[in-house]
Amino acid sequence: MTEKADLADLGAAELLAQFAAGAVTPGEAVEACLARIDSREPVVAAMRTRCDASARQAALLADARWRAGQARPLEGIPFAVKDTIDTAGVLTTLGAAPTAHRLPERNATVVQRLVDAGAILAGKTVVPEFAFGDAREDHRATNPWDRACWTGGSSAGSAAALAAREVPVALGTDTGGSIRVPASYCGVCGLKPTFGRIPRDGIEPVSWTLDHAGPMARTAEDLGLVLAVLTGDCPVQRSDVVATNELRGLRVGVPANWFLDDCDPLVLRVFDEAVDALCALGAIRQSVVIERASLAGIIAWTITVAEFASVQEADRERLDALTPSTAERIVAGRALGAADYLRALRARHLLQRALASVLESVDVILTPATPTPAPRFGPEIDAIFAKGDAAWLERIARNLLFANVTGIPALVIPSGICAGLPVGLQILAAPFAEAQCLRVGKAFQAVTTHHRVTPA
Repeated sequence: MTEKADLADLGAAELLAQFAAGAVTPGEAVEACLARIDSREPVVAAMRTRCDASARQAALLADARWRAGQARPLEGIPFAVKDTIDTAGVLTTLGAAPTAHRLPERNATVVQRLVDAGAILAGKTVVPEFAFGDAREDHRATNPWDRACWTGGSSAGSAAALAAREVPVALGTDTGGSIRVPASYCGVCGLKPTFGRIPRDGIEPVSWTLDHAGPMARTAEDLGLVLAVLTGDCPVQRSDVVATNELRGLRVGVPANWFLDDCDPLVLRVFDEAVDALCALGAIRQSVVIERASLAGIIAWTITVAEFASVQEADRERLDALTPSTAERIVAGRALGAADYLRALRARHLLQRALASVLESVDVILTPATPTPAPRFGPEIDAIFAKGDAAWLERIARNLLFANVTGIPALVIPSGICAGLPVGLQILAAPFAEAQCLRVGKAFQAVTTHHRVTPA
């Protein structure tokens, strides 16, 4: 029987197995997570709003459903939600002063689907202003691996809560790597699904062309369980999603251009070791070249600032109430010419066509998630951001933006430790082939322990 004190350390699939066996109850799991939040939040600062009372009430219902044999797919699993995703009757502040008291009447579809599947909302995670402010300074969660290190982009609150073992599952959003950067920096798993695969109603937009909502967890197996619910697919049973150690004949593409450039040597070593581990399971490594990959950053930035300025049009008279970084991006978007915006939209097709060509010869594409581990505050991060927003395009999300621009699914999982900090492996696949990404991720995690290493 699992010790009650360890319940907060278990993932969703592990908790469901414990519930089914009658070893523990959802009420005990919720109490363990709330106690973990109590003990770690003073340092981690990942939670913007807590839902203790409603979580305990929901846990009572979940306990009864398990006793009655009426458990739903995620019955009793605690989860957290990024604070740009609507939650009925629970503050959804968008991380901004003008919306600090916003109280939605309805859940976003992604939240409602989790609740309908029996999951229990534990809290809302911090987010920079409108998910596009400066995540180094604005509503910043602490990196559980090292308080002196950055936590990443706008879904960093969800990633930090997972890494601190406050909840087993969380929701994030990803416009330019905002699920996958913090997943890499915090040593957790994050999935950006195919564009349009998961509904976005009830989620504050940044860019309607590039926005994605997705699940975050500590294992690829848990991501698969949550994805089935979020997409509205028929949920699979746990026995169907356990990883196998068999990747025989799977063709994995390793880019010979762009994606490995400018990576820290330690990151490249960890990446090579990850590829070797997959090849040991039967995968076949192939070198690939993705034409025009370097265009992804400028395409993404042009589209994002233009559409963000349009989304925030109603705030044009209250720029002074916004943080400087948000205001600057709105101004930049307004200054952008229509021809530049349309040119960026058209250029997406060039990358989609280049990708389609590569995916004719391989099943998945592997890249390092981020070129470096989480940078440290002070001279290191100051040097990275010396170019301003170009740092995100050139040094932080350079390997991630391609998936936003092309709309393909992208999974990041922990792949190793560099100088005491986690780094991630990114797995890309064809549109709507999330199952392929998760298959590779689960096989990798079946023969490695990187996802089980916890911050000190």
